[in-house]
Amino acid sequence: MNRSFLNGRRAAGLVTLVLVGASVAMMASPSAAEPLAVVTCPGGAPVVQLANPGPGDVLSQGDYIVSGVAFDPAASQGAGIDRVDLFLGDRDNGGVFLGEATPGQNSGNPRSFETKITLPSTANGGRDFVAYAYSSVTAGQSSESVPVFVGAAPTPTPTSSNAPTPVALSSTTHSTCGGTVVSAPAPAPAAASQAASSGVSVAHAAPVLQLSNPNPGDVLSNGDVIINGVAFDPSASQGGGIDRVELFLDSRDEGGQPLGSGVPGASNVFSIKATLPSSANGGHNLVAYARSSITGQETVQSVPVFVGAAPTPTPRPK
Repeated sequence: MNRSFLNGRRAAGLVTLVLVGASVAMMASPSAAEPLAVVTCPGGAPVVQLANPGPGDVLSQGDYIVSGVAFDPAASQGAGIDRVDLFLGDRDNGGVFLGEATPGQNSGNPRSFETKITLPSTANGGRDFVAYAYSSVTAGQSSESVPVFVGAAPTPTPTSSNAPTPVALSSTTHSTCGGTVVSAPAPAPAAASQAASSGVSVAHAAPVLQLSNPNPGDVLSNGDVIINGVAFDPSASQGGGIDRVELFLDSRDEGGQPLGSGVPGASNVFSIKATLPSSANGGHNLVAYARSSITGQETVQSVPVFVGAAPTPTPRPK
């Protein structure tokens, strides 16, 4: 089915993830999405991304296949995740526990998970489907919340020429480090669907892309800079499934300047030397594009940075 999602608009210090090439459909959201921000955990927070369900999906009561990706970037081997707990509704606000999954247990990819849950017959209407991933490396935790509709599909609201434009759906991700709640980048929504072994339709996830350097608000000097991060396609049966990661200073679709490209290596980590021109000074966006060699889909991450000398604070009157 078509998926709808909201292209995040960057505020200061925010990271934007955009899925390119997915078909877009608009429908009213059953729950409001929260603003997205960047992980501030030392060493990075766990990453969790639901492939199925996706934002706006209509789920029938009964058995349902849930799939996705979860891993800790700090893990030296394996996914570094103890388990992924699944809830209908926020766990801390009385959500219903649906089951748990372990990455690599039912799939060939050590970072992918897939499990069957049962949606209760009493669950109807707009809900949040929430996945909680627990790191076995740092004891950190990340969660992704996806707005769904349980039961019969909602009846579309009649529109008129004066009706407001519906808001597209998006997912929300949060992480904890040492018990402190911080925000984490929301992964890109799921795209085209594929059949699970059980015969239940599951979604094919977009490529995962996460920059570890630079961070939002970093001041970068003109000249050589090392850009690194993680990129992979969850559907890859071997290797990372990414044929290139391209770097631009500002959006390439708006005349941004190419800075270099590379291919993820071991553990899906990439490291690219970029040269920031001497003429690039002031506020910019450093934009990374990761392309899947399997589906051709692309995920984009945009990080606001400052190039050149650090901005001088505005003097305040005494």
